[in-house]
Amino acid sequence: MKEKFNVRILAEIAIFAALGFALDALQGGYSRGMFPSGGSIGFAMLPIFIIGYRRGLVPGVLCGLVLSLVQMLSGIYVISGANYDNGFLKAMAPFFQVLLDYVFAYTLVGVCGAFSGMYHKKEDFKGQLVAILIGCVVGGLLKYSSHVIAGGLFYLDPNNTFLGVAGDSWWFSFVYNGAYCIPNIILCTGVMVILAKFYPQILNVGMEVKAEEIEDNEEEKEVASDER
Repeated sequence: MKEKFNVRILAEIAIFAALGFALDALQGGYSRGMFPSGGSIGFAMLPIFIIGYRRGLVPGVLCGLVLSLVQMLSGIYVISGANYDNGFLKAMAPFFQVLLDYVFAYTLVGVCGAFSGMYHKKEDFKGQLVAILIGCVVGGLLKYSSHVIAGGLFYLDPNNTFLGVAGDSWWFSFVYNGAYCIPNIILCTGVMVILAKFYPQILNVGMEVKAEEIEDNEEEKEVASDER
């Protein structure tokens, strides 16, 4: 679904990014202690999914990027590169860790918008369901992959354990990050399916505009009738 950028689209990006930040802060609060190295379970990806399907790939990615940057302003955890013998890695490790864990993570969720056109071309719910499932799972798994790579490169520690898995292998990163990323994908995708079924106007800008036009026409008719 391709649309030219205008003030309304930019406003939607800002609003959904702010909503995502609020949800991320909320889930971070009640998930505190569950994931000692970061991570939380909730609906922070949902606003990115919504605007991705409403407006397409670029607005979805931009919304994720804005959310990532705002999230970073609220505080980030940066590792030390002191443990690396290689001078380049020692200097660049914090930079790459921030990219993977913060900048890329939510930005990649917006890739779900690539399936917006597929969703809007389908007139039956079954076809729309497939488009939602594919896009949301792809966006969610990209975020999961970003965290897994960051964990495997920067957080492996033989002194750590999670769900019985020792922290000295990449398997630890898969299990640890999967413990919150997979539930998040399931929860947010489930809500997207509900929206598509019962509140399609939230995902379909055309339906929203058409409803506004109908209301405007009815108001014009009422005004004309009163004038008579």
